[in-house]
Amino acid sequence: MKILKKDFKWAGPLTPLDISKVTAVSVHHMEHVSAGMDEIHQWHLDRGWKGFAYNYWVDYHGNVWECRGLNKGAGLYDPLNESVISIGFQGDYDITKTMPEKQFYAGCELIRHLRTIIPSINEVAGHQKWQSTSCPGKYFPIKEMIELAEKITNIKDYDEISEWAKESVLNVVQAGIMIGDDEGRFRPTTPMTRQEVAVVADRLIKMLKQ
Repeated sequence: MKILKKDFKWAGPLTPLDISKVTAVSVHHMEHVSAGMDEIHQWHLDRGWKGFAYNYWVDYHGNVWECRGLNKGAGLYDPLNESVISIGFQGDYDITKTMPEKQFYAGCELIRHLRTIIPSINEVAGHQKWQSTSCPGKYFPIKEMIELAEKITNIKDYDEISEWAKESVLNVVQAGIMIGDDEGRFRPTTPMTRQEVAVVADRLIKMLKQ
């Protein structure tokens, strides 16, 4: 996946994480429908922080940004920020009932990416897991995002899927139309046999009958 780099003017030097101690990912929303990274960065500076609190950010358009990256974040209370990576999502999901598809799929891919590069991550949850808050919002599709991220984390050849096809692959995997082989591979460039086509078509027919 493509991760863009957001260069902020920090109020102080960031502290690199000890990756071996990172065990979880916390998902957040902004409690604001339209606020972007620069606005939030200023909010956090005004609180006396070094700046933008989150390690990564996912906007409405599905763009993924590295912010604090693999440095200590400020999305939770210390010392949790030393072992939990925080992902911020644009929006207020206590108000907005439906997340844009591109943002949802980008979130799934980012979680999968983090779990791939940091094998010690064994938990993904909303902010409310660690603190008394409604974050990431009652309408945030946290369960669905975690489930799909888990499915694609288990696809061994996911990185072989072309970028232009990944959203479609995420769609069919989420729907259970195509699930890969017994070895945990999607085999994106392997031709399909007639019997494999029949299985996919049968799943589609059953889905339409529901």
